[in-house]
Amino acid sequence: MQHVLSRATVLALLALMMLSAAGCGGKRSIIIPQEPVTPQAQQPVRRSVLDEGNEALARGDAATAERIFGMMTARTDITPEERLGAWRGYSIAAEANAHPNLALDGLEAWRRLDPAADAGQEWQDTWYRAMTRISRNESRQRASGVFGDQARPWGLRAQAGLIVATRQWEGGDIPGSLQTLSSLWSQAGAQGGGGAGSQSFRAALENRLLDELKRADQATVDNLAASVTPENEGRYPYNIIELESARRMAAANAGSLRALETLTRLQRSGNFNDPNLLGGVLTPLEQGGMRASRTVALALPMTGAFGNIGWKISRGAGAAQWELSRTGVEVEVVVLNTESPDWLDKLAALPPQCMVVGGPLRTNNFNAARERGLTGQRAFFTFLPQLDGSDEGRVAWRFFTSPDDQVDALLNFTRDNLGVTSYGVLHPDDAFGGRMASLFAERARARGGSVASTMSYPASRHQEWNRIAGSFVKVRTVNSYPVPAVTFEATFLPDGWKNTEMLVPNLFFHGEDRQVLLGTTLWEQGLAGQKGVDVRNFGLAVFPGAWNGAQSSPAGDALARTLREAGNPDAPDFWVGLGYDFVRFATTLGLPETGWTPEEVNRRLADAQRMQWAMGALHWSADGRASQDLFLFTPASDGFRPVEPTEFRQKLERTRERHEARAKAAATATPQ
Repeated sequence: MQHVLSRATVLALLALMMLSAAGCGGKRSIIIPQEPVTPQAQQPVRRSVLDEGNEALARGDAATAERIFGMMTARTDITPEERLGAWRGYSIAAEANAHPNLALDGLEAWRRLDPAADAGQEWQDTWYRAMTRISRNESRQRASGVFGDQARPWGLRAQAGLIVATRQWEGGDIPGSLQTLSSLWSQAGAQGGGGAGSQSFRAALENRLLDELKRADQATVDNLAASVTPENEGRYPYNIIELESARRMAAANAGSLRALETLTRLQRSGNFNDPNLLGGVLTPLEQGGMRASRTVALALPMTGAFGNIGWKISRGAGAAQWELSRTGVEVEVVVLNTESPDWLDKLAALPPQCMVVGGPLRTNNFNAARERGLTGQRAFFTFLPQLDGSDEGRVAWRFFTSPDDQVDALLNFTRDNLGVTSYGVLHPDDAFGGRMASLFAERARARGGSVASTMSYPASRHQEWNRIAGSFVKVRTVNSYPVPAVTFEATFLPDGWKNTEMLVPNLFFHGEDRQVLLGTTLWEQGLAGQKGVDVRNFGLAVFPGAWNGAQSSPAGDALARTLREAGNPDAPDFWVGLGYDFVRFATTLGLPETGWTPEEVNRRLADAQRMQWAMGALHWSADGRASQDLFLFTPASDGFRPVEPTEFRQKLERTRERHEARAKAAATATPQ
């Protein structure tokens, strides 16, 4: 019969033997081997439960895993390490099982047991996925709190910021979303210390934003893309928005070429912290044999009275062609001389990939192309100030300054910078002068201003101008001094510079030296390249222009640099800039070879107009009507220079003070 000693009996025997050994010097004690103690079976069971839950997760059985881990978290007889593992597994399983609120509760329990848990990738990714499953308002509120908590780990705050931005754009707050993304970008740079760490953080932001944009609907991406401009497209988040727009375009055969051109432009910027993002979209297009190529036609007078203008435009077009070729965009520019009798035949014979025509420069040439039916085959962007009736945006488009642009620029300047709202108009008695006078009065009234006096003069009879000028300013003689009686403060003079230069001294002869003199772009043409201009009577003169050679801009500087590299030392002017901008614009427009409509052109204009401009930027409305931003200039001895509004206003105030002083002196002078 086997005897089993109890634990107490064994301990007692051991104690007796120890006492015996102590009492029997030198005798070895007999030690009875201790029976192994079998621990309670709970510990192995606990480990197997954890293993069972993790195995369920591994095989994708989130429901089983959630049940196992949930039961385990309710137990009171497990170790802290086991409880930590249970809450970890429960959080991951609940999120995978589409129970986001339970997952978020589990994550907080996990973090209470391990305060550093939210710095780990597994915790953060689970939190992010759970946050995307709850309601938009709640997720935005929770994410905003985390994003603004400087004590939370940066990786978690970055993910929270992306959630906030996403919820903002989903709610239609595009500006707020872009501001949040820009703030994220700045903070990522600060967190990384500006070195490799910054690049890593920012590369992660690029990837996560692209992932979010891929899940966004087309309307949202279009709304975000509308905020991209030539000035910001090279930086986050706008470069990622452009990248996603290009990726979507590449998914459609008709958009692949436009996508390639956009990607090539982004590649030039080189502002991606993760270059693989760009390559992931660009490489498949290149491997598929896609190359960015275009044929653009220019209908220009290359001989005759306007031949010099035609050559300038073509020179700018060549500069754009060369610049684009260096970035992988091949453009063939075909120049058709509109002074040649067969230019329409040559235009009709152009290959089908030539979808856009720049020009013509003269109305009769455009009418001839329209009568031939060519305006229905290709999109004409005319270099004309106006198109008849409802043609603009339907039959053809403008790529040129309009009279409205000029008048609006003058009225905005005088009202906003000088406080002037009352005007006079003195114009030549020809058709152009009459149209401009009527337009000026109409636009002035639309802005709350008034035209107090309108008068014409015979353009060819200079001997009558002095008398007409006296009547215009209502001159009266006070003690032998001429004193004008008009109350309007600015005079619109829609004539060329040559005539204006002779007309204005007549106003001064009759004592009117305080008028702000308003000219048109005709002044620019007359003053360009002039030396030794007499500007004594034009200190308060201002006129609009579409080219500002005194102002540095990325596109303007690139044009000047390309011309120098080609051996042309002359500084570019408006006409050169027109050709340069048009070729780059036409390449960006990306019309399909077949099936395009005026509505399609108008839709594409919204994207194409965001390019960097060398001349004043052109804009198109939704119905295809063009307007242009103009610069303001004042005559100078060497031609003209940009207007400085503060300086101009101060000069006007001093001139008015001197005029009032002279009028008072005349009133008190002793009669001769």
